[in-house]
Amino acid sequence: MTYTDLLAMSDARIVNGHHYAGRTRSVTGFTPDVISALIEAGSTLTSPLSGIPIHHFHGVAARIPSDSTAFGNRHNHLMIEVIAAWHPDDENARHRAWTESVSTALAPSALPGGYPNMLGPDDHQQIAHAYGHNTARLRAAKTRFDPDGIFSATPLSAGSSPGA
Repeated sequence: MTYTDLLAMSDARIVNGHHYAGRTRSVTGFTPDVISALIEAGSTLTSPLSGIPIHHFHGVAARIPSDSTAFGNRHNHLMIEVIAAWHPDDENARHRAWTESVSTALAPSALPGGYPNMLGPDDHQQIAHAYGHNTARLRAAKTRFDPDGIFSATPLSAGSSPGA
């Protein structure tokens, strides 16, 4: 399928005017702790618009050397998105609190870092590990090609690489 068609699959769930909050965690598998956290998350959804998509990262994508791309986690894993969605007239705080509680519940079982496109500027601990050994190389490219910091949607740790 084309990339446009792939993105269009989310059109029904991502609606202009709704509010969204998201977190991400990557885990090695469905351990008892992960299953318990997901069951709790599903039973405490704060909106019928919210959800927990789970992506299985495996196969060819997991066989590419991590230094060949920016993405630092090239091991088989499950990437869990914790997405709260709500109508604009609803209270923001409870939906944001739900995403934080699910992320916190998954944290003990999670791999370091997270999916960079879903990390926000305040996710310092995850950002520090999101790119693994690629951080220094990406920081150098960022300094060279974007010295004024114009592009900042995907956070990049200011420090050196903590490892994969």
